[in-house]
Amino acid sequence: PGFSFESVPNLMSGTNPAHTTIERAAPVPGEQFYDPNFGTIVTCVTDADYIHSRHEYARFDPFNVDQTRIILDPDTRWRVYDTSALPYNRPENQVMVIDLEEPRWDPDDPDVIWGLYDFEIRTVNVATQQVSVVKDFAQDPVIGPLINSEPVFRITTREEGEPSTDMRYWVFFLQGDAAVDYVPRYIFTWDEQTDSVLGLYEVAANEVDIDYIGMSSLGNWIIIGGDDWNEGNLKGLTVADVELTQFWNVGLIGHQDVALTTDGREVLVGQNTATDHVDVIVLGQNPQSMPLIQLFYSDPSPFGMQSGIHVSCNTPGFCVISTYIEPGLPERNWLDRSIVLVKLNLNEPTGYYLAKVRGTTGAYYEETHASISDDGKKVVWATNWGANVGQEQVFMMQLDMPENWKQTLVNTDRSPTEAPQGYRLEQNAPNPFNPNTTIRYSVRDNGPLSISVYDMLGRELGILASGNHLAGEYEVDVDTGVLADGRGLSSGIYLYQLTARKHRETRKMVVLK
Repeated sequence: PGFSFESVPNLMSGTNPAHTTIERAAPVPGEQFYDPNFGTIVTCVTDADYIHSRHEYARFDPFNVDQTRIILDPDTRWRVYDTSALPYNRPENQVMVIDLEEPRWDPDDPDVIWGLYDFEIRTVNVATQQVSVVKDFAQDPVIGPLINSEPVFRITTREEGEPSTDMRYWVFFLQGDAAVDYVPRYIFTWDEQTDSVLGLYEVAANEVDIDYIGMSSLGNWIIIGGDDWNEGNLKGLTVADVELTQFWNVGLIGHQDVALTTDGREVLVGQNTATDHVDVIVLGQNPQSMPLIQLFYSDPSPFGMQSGIHVSCNTPGFCVISTYIEPGLPERNWLDRSIVLVKLNLNEPTGYYLAKVRGTTGAYYEETHASISDDGKKVVWATNWGANVGQEQVFMMQLDMPENWKQTLVNTDRSPTEAPQGYRLEQNAPNPFNPNTTIRYSVRDNGPLSISVYDMLGRELGILASGNHLAGEYEVDVDTGVLADGRGLSSGIYLYQLTARKHRETRKMVVLK
């Protein structure tokens, strides 16, 4: 077996190779099997327990930052499980049940979950089970008076939004109560670092039909999922500035996710129901869109598409497109019952086949909802394996991606003349630093490489990079808190060393607390 990363010849074509779903019995919990189509190992990671055995949604990474825990069960309360043994949802793996809406893992702390409760942002430490209030908007000088005087009952994104990746920038509805039919009354943005409201917008009566609201990846833009029959500023999917003073309609966009391109631009990837494409929309004033994948829903030919789609762009530079199909519909298009990876290089986007989907969708939580983890190491999805269709008796499948796959695929953008002429280990920046810094390095030849950190006595404190590398340019982020077996680094001078074949290079870095 070997992960092949078979390329999709042309994302805008309907005649790409359509891989056959290999018939086999449904896997038992914990079972792995080999998919010869793509040279991959796929694992059944949960026991079927209706919707309690699946993740929330394609947009959200269910794993914490070190993938030692997972959030499952998109029901009224959420269950956190340890991932050290399969199936994940075995009773002895359960860590706790959390009473929060819209739970999102902290990007750095593997024990912390953020979520909403009434008018509060809260965190839960699942190791200590301590609950902390990050912000109570009922006490905010701008939002508090609205809460006290208006018929509202909670802050929400309506379950489908999220803050910026670093958890600094947030956007919410103040949702009306039963007296006003639960419509959004206000939209507001908040900066966690400065504890300040950045923008406030009163939603007019002809603008209240909104599916969700969320921030872009870096927090520079707001995505408002207005319905097509809205009027005013919020007609259709809308991009706004964080001050909520400018609004741009971007068309009839269905399922979508915010993303970063391979060169770091903020974009939205979503299904354009008007043009029959998956589009990439570059966020900014007067957002610009470009077609990414032709869907062929309206095409009467033999490759007309039969499936619905979901989008997951959690890992920078890439997104995963997954499809789901209803009972009685045959597979006709190369995307039907499939999961594909798309590299978000806007000059030359590229697709790769990942997996075939064996489920059939008769109810919402039977939809595939493939989600790629924030670090790109795992892809998970829900399936019923075509049995008990409509009863939402699903379990979760997992594909473990190969080590260094992102560097491998990003470096395919380089021409041979761009390959580095030698190995090079650059000085970390910033330096001195606390707690984070970045180290850049160049690799001349394909092959194994490692970068390790040592104290001045030569004791190894951690490995920053390892495994096979393709020739190219790389960078690695250093977090002092995870080195020295999790004890972290104190102030002082440390060495970091690159070793590749016969090449060895060492530099010093300074931690200053």
